[in-house]
Amino acid sequence: MNRSEHVAGTAQAESATGRSLTSHSSASRYLTSRNLTGRDATARLLLSLGLLGSAAMSQWGVAQTGQASQSDQTTLNLSAYRSMASALDRAVLERPGSSASSLLDLDRATAAYGTLRPGVKSSLLTGGMERSMQSARAALSRAPADLEAQVEQARSLMRKALYDQTLGQLSSGGAAVSPALSAQAGLLAGEFGLQGEIRSRFLGAVTARDSGGAARLLRSTAARKVQASLEGASPTNDSARRTVSYLALARATGWFTVVQDAPDTGGLKLPQFTLALTQLTGNNSAALATTLTALKSGAAGFVSATAKAVQTGQTPPAGSAAPDVQTPPAQVVTPQKPAAPTPDTQPSTAQPNTVQPTSAQPGTAAAGLSAPQQQQASLNATYAALARAQAAAGHADLTGARAQLDRAALALANAGLSNTAGYGEMASDLTSLATRSGLRAADVQAVSAGLNNLEDLAQARPTSALDAASVTAARIGTPLWPLLFLIVGLLALYPLYLLNLAFGGRNNSWKAIAASLLLLFVPVLLEGLGGTFAYLGDLLGVPFLRSLGNLSLHQGAWGQPIWLLLAAGAVGLASYGFRGLCRQFGLLSSSRSSAVPARVAEPSQPALDWDEEL
Repeated sequence: MNRSEHVAGTAQAESATGRSLTSHSSASRYLTSRNLTGRDATARLLLSLGLLGSAAMSQWGVAQTGQASQSDQTTLNLSAYRSMASALDRAVLERPGSSASSLLDLDRATAAYGTLRPGVKSSLLTGGMERSMQSARAALSRAPADLEAQVEQARSLMRKALYDQTLGQLSSGGAAVSPALSAQAGLLAGEFGLQGEIRSRFLGAVTARDSGGAARLLRSTAARKVQASLEGASPTNDSARRTVSYLALARATGWFTVVQDAPDTGGLKLPQFTLALTQLTGNNSAALATTLTALKSGAAGFVSATAKAVQTGQTPPAGSAAPDVQTPPAQVVTPQKPAAPTPDTQPSTAQPNTVQPTSAQPGTAAAGLSAPQQQQASLNATYAALARAQAAAGHADLTGARAQLDRAALALANAGLSNTAGYGEMASDLTSLATRSGLRAADVQAVSAGLNNLEDLAQARPTSALDAASVTAARIGTPLWPLLFLIVGLLALYPLYLLNLAFGGRNNSWKAIAASLLLLFVPVLLEGLGGTFAYLGDLLGVPFLRSLGNLSLHQGAWGQPIWLLLAAGAVGLASYGFRGLCRQFGLLSSSRSSAVPARVAEPSQPALDWDEEL
């Protein structure tokens, strides 16, 4: 993001602040002066809260200009960011089933925000986050969609902070990109859903400190998300459909807010989104249809302009995307006269991380993908997130594993399996797995197997009984399984002690047999120790203990050769020990002649006494 773009938009942002505050006051007075009930009252309340967030976000461009030198040196706490984002997304997922669980997630998000806040230099932006969190708590007593709208607003504010500060640090110059900035850029790519070649190009631009190239890729992705979200909005009097349209407009507004200072917005401006939300909550379907047509047309232009900017590697000058036509806040915006982009800001309601279509054709639903194709893409994204979670858990990166599990849960919600028997259990398994202390790679693998069964069931294919058993076993999880392994491993030492006490002594054969049995029990003991240490380290927040989870030989394929070596050692020692005993007892033909002298030469050997007693 270029600083000149912030400076150019300062005057418009200051003007937008007054308009947003006026709109918020009007909405609030309307709410309190009318006896509204049900969905209309809730929607207008959400609108007023969103407009209040718009005022804070309108000031963000001004504050960023004055604090650019500070923001360039600021690094967000990425762990707190991920924790807050995961907790907010889980709050939305768990709300239909349990308000109490959703409230606990909001508590975790609030605690994570306390750690994240020092890294965000804009007091207005942090204030917007705090109001969104408070509004989310208040929305728990209403419909799940109300909570989702507030959470989306908070998530969009988080993305805006991450976007501005990452690009600001890139443009500040420097010989090389620091590891902290690289990690921050990787998180930003994940927040925008960048995948494959686009993600590689973005990270390459970050490495080269090409802030313009990185910004163009992000704007292009955000433009497609805005267009895809707007396709879900339509003028209707049906209450259920109005809720869908409201959330779709909220997502589009949130994504546009993050990149609203782009010089190539295709004529889109934030007052159009505000107008559409006002018309939707006011049941003005005819006016909403006209406004949505203008928004979709502008979104198509936005997608085209950003795609061209990525292709040519050049960003057009500010204000070149469309004619400068002013749109009064209270009038309908017509599609024939798109307004010039201004760096106004708007309530930030963001869409959870879902797989976005790779193409965006104007006028087609969800950027050219049919509903079955979207569902298949979401299902593929679920499998991909679970694979990444399993890889992260395989080397005790539990934070990364939980982040991927949250992504999997969000993608699963759009995979078209909600009407399949067992979907509720699968969603619950993902949620509980993301919050489980001492997460193991085998637990994630079991959930992947369960998802495969769910997909087979949805397509009327035979399911696997072994996969179902794996899911059942994984639900027990930590700390019970590691504790049982630890108990069995420790108890194995007792019979080995008795064996050495009874027959060991100075007899090397019995010592070899005892050592072979010990090697056979080593994997059991390591499984118990690794799982227990990982659980305690995760529960107590001690990274060293958590890393000891890698003691388990089931963490990955690397454990198989170690297990094989232990088994081979046990076989070799057991063979040596029992062969020695057979030689002493004269059971081998080649040793019968030497059996008697051996007894005479060593009358005090414990093995000979045991033989004589027999």
